[in-house]
Amino acid sequence: MTLAENVLRAQEDRATIDKHYVPLTGGLSISGAIARALRYNYDIEVSKLEVTQQEKNLDLTLMTMLPNMSADAGYSHRGNNNSAESISQLTGEHYLDYSYSEMPTHGTGDAQFSWDLMDAGISYFMARQEAYRALIAVERRRKAINNLVRNTSDVYWRAATAQELLPKIDPMINETEAMLRASRTSEGEHLQNPVVLLDYQANLMRTARELHRLRNDLQSAQIELRSLINVAQNTPLNLTTPVETSLAGGDMDVRKLEDIGLVMRPELRMEAYQQKIDKQDVYKEIIRVLPGIGGIGNLNFDSNSLLYHNYWGQIGVHATYNLMNLVRAPAEFSKAHGAIAVSQLRRLALSVSTLAEIHLSDQQYINALDMLRTARDADEVGRQMETVADRVERAGAESRSDRVRHRLSGVLAEVDCARAYALAHSSLANLYESVGIDIVPANATTEDLATLNKQVDASIKDWLAGRLPELPPPANPAQIPSDPLHFGMGTRPTTMETARKDGFIN
Repeated sequence: MTLAENVLRAQEDRATIDKHYVPLTGGLSISGAIARALRYNYDIEVSKLEVTQQEKNLDLTLMTMLPNMSADAGYSHRGNNNSAESISQLTGEHYLDYSYSEMPTHGTGDAQFSWDLMDAGISYFMARQEAYRALIAVERRRKAINNLVRNTSDVYWRAATAQELLPKIDPMINETEAMLRASRTSEGEHLQNPVVLLDYQANLMRTARELHRLRNDLQSAQIELRSLINVAQNTPLNLTTPVETSLAGGDMDVRKLEDIGLVMRPELRMEAYQQKIDKQDVYKEIIRVLPGIGGIGNLNFDSNSLLYHNYWGQIGVHATYNLMNLVRAPAEFSKAHGAIAVSQLRRLALSVSTLAEIHLSDQQYINALDMLRTARDADEVGRQMETVADRVERAGAESRSDRVRHRLSGVLAEVDCARAYALAHSSLANLYESVGIDIVPANATTEDLATLNKQVDASIKDWLAGRLPELPPPANPAQIPSDPLHFGMGTRPTTMETARKDGFIN
């Protein structure tokens, strides 16, 4: 591609992005931010299309089980008659004069039907595999949703911290830089001890550097949040959920978290489905070992006027057997069973990793709550220090630089407290993500933003209250459907989750 073509492509992409920005009106709560992220995020749309595409693959694979039907038509013309003589098999003498039974010009047509039992059986198990791959796509979408919820929660609380603290940081930056300029003026006039003056300037520069770093971190969170909720970067944000929102206690039942995680984690479900996919390979190899039995039939037409019957039909049955399958079958069975064993072992290894991740996330949340308590105490001390510093400055007993330093200490304590709140919220979201708890169902529609917002808000209230979902009792294996397919193609549900509930898949 030439540079001009890339410029055109970039302009078209920019126009598409700008066209799909959705204006933000009014305040934005944490549930509203997550709902907008789920509704407008491109990654979620991609995962949704992957599910749809996989379901289309399932439909196509089901169609391979249908019989083969074909129609053929032709036209033939030759410049003379297709004449031939006949010789007696017994006497070797000419039996007839030259004769022909085909007109020089005639048309033909036929409709053929064939169906092989082996091909249909293999297609059946291939369709089962595609059904499980469709379920894997659903779990992949669950994982994408959970990751997006965690990221949006983390960015929202940091952006809320920025909204609260940026108005306090900017005036302090201006005041610090003004004091630094005044100090440099004094340095040129030799009004103070150079060592004291340089030490004073170094403290001011450290203060300014710390303030600039804080402002950059806080502004970055707002930029990330605008990107997640799909609004232009110049859109003003009004975050309405306060940072000091009450949180769930750190005394959740870890054993229950483990049980939920082993059931709900998308990665474990994907591995379980992959094991089922590998099992279908065993069944396919069993089918290949059996003889192939099929039927054929056709209807024919020939416009040759010399034929007594211009229309006729044929039917037949055939059986084939590839003897080399007996030689290859043991190796194929071993390979298929080996894949099942690998898949099961991989799932067990992932289960161990999941349990460790749940414990780690739980411990991080407990530590975040401890840090939050300490940060709140430090913030209270910082507020008292600012109050005392104000009184001392008004009394003339403290320099302006000391006043700035005390104010900076107070602001830093406030920043640490706000960050501790944001970290606690992020740790809680990370804990639920490690357990695999969905904020919305995998098959939830994301088209209606208002409905989606209500679902997210209800889930967040449960999260902040520490309410965990209840698992149903283990299913009776005899009651679990063994067939993941439903052959009524016009009645198959459009979402795989609905199919699971109706017994189309297990």
